[in-house]
Amino acid sequence: MASPKVKVSDAIDLIDVTLTTAAATMGNNEAITLSIEIPNAVASVGGSSIIQSITLFNLDDSVESPAMDIVFIEDATNFASDESEALNVTDSNVLKALGSTTISNWTTLSPSTNINEMASKQNIGMVVKAPAGSTSIYVMAINRSGADYTPSAANVLRARIGIVKD
Repeated sequence: MASPKVKVSDAIDLIDVTLTTAAATMGNNEAITLSIEIPNAVASVGGSSIIQSITLFNLDDSVESPAMDIVFIEDATNFASDESEALNVTDSNVLKALGSTTISNWTTLSPSTNINEMASKQNIGMVVKAPAGSTSIYVMAINRSGADYTPSAANVLRARIGIVKD
């Protein structure tokens, strides 16, 4: 018996997430965000998917866009007590991490005004799995720039995550 066909549009998705943070100074190796839900990251409850790409947008009117680690987590576990705080990851918490990738290739799309910056990572191929009873996973960002990062508002960082669903 032949397998049923799956429409490509049902299996591939782009999910936009605001990487909500604090309008405060984040030192190197400090949390830019706490864990933020990526709703419907998998097609079925407790299912899995593949993170294929991430595009970050910095809507802040500055050229201050840091290298950052983007960490995917199976639930709302936080790796710091708050934004702009040092990481504090226990052994049990680190085991909830699904994987991470570093993004640092920022480009300014309006160089004369220093606005609308974008960075991306393709061909990630990271398999992730939602916990039982959920179709969501979570994401957080960590400053890895080697310097301070100070966003002007809580909602200036956005992520567009390309997912191949199960």
